[in-house]
Amino acid sequence: MTQDSDPHATPSAAAGRDLYYASRDGDLETVKRILAEGDVDINYRGGSWTPVMEAAVNGHRDVVEFLVSRGADVSLVNSDGNNVLHFACIDGDLETVKLIQSVNVVDVNSRGKYSRTAVIEAARHRHWDVVEFLVDRGADVSLVDGDGENLLHLACRRGHLKTVKLILSMNVVDINARNNDGQTAADIARDWGHQRVVDLLVSRGAH
Repeated sequence: MTQDSDPHATPSAAAGRDLYYASRDGDLETVKRILAEGDVDINYRGGSWTPVMEAAVNGHRDVVEFLVSRGADVSLVNSDGNNVLHFACIDGDLETVKLIQSVNVVDVNSRGKYSRTAVIEAARHRHWDVVEFLVDRGADVSLVDGDGENLLHLACRRGHLKTVKLILSMNVVDINARNNDGQTAADIARDWGHQRVVDLLVSRGAH
C-alpha cells in the first residue's frame, strides 16, 4: 500500500490492475491519481510483473521515478527471476538504471532469465553506455549465462571494440573461454565479421 493508505484497509484489486496498466502505458497522471486515492498495493502483480517492472521495460522513466519515490519495491522478481534492474537494462535508459542502482537494494550481479545478469542484458540489447556504467559499479564481467557466454562473448558478437578493450583491461575473463557451443570470443567475432575485434583478441593471446 502507499504511504497515504489506511494500514487496516484491504488493497483494491481493481485499483491494482489500473495501476499496473497505467504504469505499462506510461500514463503518469493516472498513476498519480490512483496512488493518491489510496487503498492500492503499489507492488500489485499483473501475472508476476509489478507496475514498476512494466514501466522500466517500456522506457517510462518518469513513471519509474514516481513509483520508486512512493516506495515501489525494486528488489522483487518476476517468474523468470528478472528484477527491475534487468528490465531497465533491456530498455537501455541509463538514467533509469542509475536511479535503480541508487536505491542500493538490488545486487548488480543478480541472475534473471536464462541466468542473465543485468549487464549481460544490457550487452545483448546493445546498450553500451549502460554496460560501462554497470561495470564501473561492480558488475562481474566473468559471469556466464545459460548459453555459457560471458560479457566478452557478447561484446564480440556485437563487434563493440570499446567494450572488448574494457573487458580485457580488467584481466578477469579467460580470453579463450568457450560457450556451450564450444566457441571462443574470437570464434564469435570471426563468424560475425568483426575483423578488428579478432585482430585485437589474437594480439592479446586468443587461440
